[in-house]
Amino acid sequence: MNQKIILQIISLGLILTFLVTLCNLLFGISTNIELSSWSLLANTLVAIVLTLLIQSSQLAGWRLALLVFTVYFIIGHFSILIEAYIFKVTDGWQTTVEILRGLVVSLIISPIAVSLLGRWTGHTAVDTMPYKSRSWFSWSWRIVLGILLYFVIYAMAGMTLQAVYPEFMAFYEGKIPAFDLIFKVQLFRGLMFVLITLFMLSNLQISLGKKAILVGLIFSVFGGIAPLLSPNDLMPAYVRLAHGFEVGISNFLYGVVLGYLLNRH
Repeated sequence: MNQKIILQIISLGLILTFLVTLCNLLFGISTNIELSSWSLLANTLVAIVLTLLIQSSQLAGWRLALLVFTVYFIIGHFSILIEAYIFKVTDGWQTTVEILRGLVVSLIISPIAVSLLGRWTGHTAVDTMPYKSRSWFSWSWRIVLGILLYFVIYAMAGMTLQAVYPEFMAFYEGKIPAFDLIFKVQLFRGLMFVLITLFMLSNLQISLGKKAILVGLIFSVFGGIAPLLSPNDLMPAYVRLAHGFEVGISNFLYGVVLGYLLNRH
């Protein structure tokens, strides 16, 4: 990683932190110096992964900005907030405000990130890698398996966390929804992850192994580690840290497997 890329990542992390802080003020979300410090660390991690995504894509300009927006908003905001709502961590109003904030941040930072990394101008690259088309059946079972696999890994990660850290359940006492609701929501989230992975994989120009690792990093950082680093009024520190390890590891493993499972033939 050369000096120019390091400066671009630092700049992107600072811009994203400023944007998040500004949106917190606009939407009436509490913020302070300690929160901003943790936010800078979290957003620097986001900036690193965004840089890897942008550099690995064959897209350019608004098409690349659309890819960045979709990945960052859905995985880094929308999917997480659905989970928080059904587990009563946030109420309806808080969920709506947080989704709107995430939407604004994602809409603004996506073209900025693409421009900062020098990918706004130029044409979409032509994919010259030879691929054979998969059959309808081949794609169907892979997509269904990818959706179900998310629920399996989600459930295993949750049960493992409960077993090794019983104090964790004290926070969720009286908040856990019915199993059928959890199952339906996780299938919906699994579908979102599968569709986004297909969108990413079809526009990346790196090797299969690197694609799988990048998908894993995106799911892990955007969908777990970065959002849980900063202190907030919704979760005590021990819950955030426990969730961070749980979701960070499980999402990474899921993303890597999904990257291999859904890659074009």
